[in-house]
Amino acid sequence: MSLSVGAPHSRAMTPVSAMGAKQDRLPPVKKLERIKVDAAPEAAVLEIRTRNPEMEADWDAVWRERGQLKAQDQIGEIKAIAQERFAKNVSQRVEAGIRARSLHAEKGNVFGRIAFDKFIANRKKSVELDAAPRFGLKIDVRIYPPEIKVETNLKWDGD
Repeated sequence: MSLSVGAPHSRAMTPVSAMGAKQDRLPPVKKLERIKVDAAPEAAVLEIRTRNPEMEADWDAVWRERGQLKAQDQIGEIKAIAQERFAKNVSQRVEAGIRARSLHAEKGNVFGRIAFDKFIANRKKSVELDAAPRFGLKIDVRIYPPEIKVETNLKWDGD
């Protein structure tokens, strides 16, 4: 006995025709685009720039206390001292010549006294003590922080 449900003109479904009917009912499948992903790690680039510190020393207060002058003034002072020494040496030689010329005016060894007087004149008469200055020098030190720049492969649109 055969029992059929449905319209009398419908035909029986076979397994092959059943699959075709299922495909008719599903939406069409779109072919997806293949995306290539490069997942290799990329190291960040770290750039560090440093500047050397700057140091300036102001020695003016120390030089003034010690009696040192600036370059131009010191050159002028050295010239004046040299001229004074030259004049002093010339006058000593003239005096020694006058004394040697008049041997009869002095008693004893005139040339020995001239040499002794020259020795005494050239000896250092004053003692200089070097000590630490009362005022220290002014030091201006500028230290610059390092400039650090890191570049990564992360793309950031910002806020």
